[in-house]
Amino acid sequence: MKKLIMIAATAASMAAAAQVLTPNDGVANDHAGSIGGATGVVYAPRTVETGYGYEDGMTVFGLTVLPWSIPNKSWDVNGLRLDFGWAPYRDVNGLELGLFCNSRTADGLFCPVFGNYVVEDCRGWQNGLVNVVEGRMCGLQVGLVNYADRLDGVQIGLLNFARSQWFFPIVNIGW
Repeated sequence: MKKLIMIAATAASMAAAAQVLTPNDGVANDHAGSIGGATGVVYAPRTVETGYGYEDGMTVFGLTVLPWSIPNKSWDVNGLRLDFGWAPYRDVNGLELGLFCNSRTADGLFCPVFGNYVVEDCRGWQNGLVNVVEGRMCGLQVGLVNYADRLDGVQIGLLNFARSQWFFPIVNIGW
């Protein structure tokens, strides 16, 4: 058993040494070494479309711890997502709880402590101190500050903004 644990630990450390995450969400691969000289580094950018280093996919449970998304940010979450940080997922469908919600699209119930940020469209209920949807919001936003480019629903809060309508404090309704 002890030998099996040592083999697994060695394999894990070798795999971790093969790929080093760069600040720009890319992977540096140091396998391009040269004899007697400096080691060359091959850099390949990681994008959501290609998922270099990962495969795009779907999970029923997503976890965000500080800036890291588990399994990773190029996946969709269809189920439950817990946020203890601010890292995004591609699309979220279901229930999202935690400190700050961040995704490309969102469908469901979102109840973070601080706020919601959706890059494209959101359908459902956002409940946080600050709620921002850069696309179309279909549903309900409840918070101190609510913003949507296009509102098809209700905003309840101290400051409510919708680019497609007028600004209304307390309650803003758009259809």
